[in-house]
Amino acid sequence: MFDHLSLLTLYSEWGVDETLTSLCTNHLDDRKSTPSIPVIKTSSPHHHSLVKHTNQSLQAKNIDELCKAIASFKEFPLHNTAMHSILPKGNPNSPIFVIGEVPDADEDRSGQVFFGQSEFWLNQMLNSIHLSLEDCFRMPIIPWRPPGGRQLSNNELTVCLPFLYKALEIYKPQFIFSVGILPARVLTQTSAPISQLQGKWHTIHLPRTHIALRLFPLRHPSQIQASAKIRQETWHDLLHIRKTLEEAGINFPI
Repeated sequence: MFDHLSLLTLYSEWGVDETLTSLCTNHLDDRKSTPSIPVIKTSSPHHHSLVKHTNQSLQAKNIDELCKAIASFKEFPLHNTAMHSILPKGNPNSPIFVIGEVPDADEDRSGQVFFGQSEFWLNQMLNSIHLSLEDCFRMPIIPWRPPGGRQLSNNELTVCLPFLYKALEIYKPQFIFSVGILPARVLTQTSAPISQLQGKWHTIHLPRTHIALRLFPLRHPSQIQASAKIRQETWHDLLHIRKTLEEAGINFPI
């Protein structure tokens, strides 16, 4: 009995929220395999309760109510395995909304979006065109870091995205910068590589609304350090952003 409970606890810590089959396959068995039972994916009752909670967050009228909905989402496995919930923060009157990748270890430990090396290098990027990260409103694509920094599952992303969409709906920013590949792909609803998405503005549409917003995908600061070509491309992207902001009359002198 104890072993079964321990196993279920481990599954919960790993973020397992549904069962695909009750049968176990021994891949080391050399005997002739028998036809397997077809696996039919079905959403578990637990998954439905998670979706219900995020749908309730759609009722939030302001960012404080949205933050409370995120902080109270304690039945979600990632909430329990992460050290902190990474909440939206920044200048509430800013016309610029910066969306980060899945929280990394530094962000998880600090409870802040864009912390440590990512904050330093992103500020270096924005400072080069006379912007500051502190002048922008910012939020990660999901509020929690998966255990050990593992890859985010589709179910986890589906459950968490309403928080981001609601924040965008509340603020309706003039301009959005996505940092990294996942936010860019999710918001543009494409699987294209970042090299095909960067360098131009995209019009995105928020689900269940008639709101259209402008998005500019940027590479993650960790990528910029790895290649001189990427640094050159990113510099041209930043100049493009600066020109657009100046045309819109937006200026943050440093």
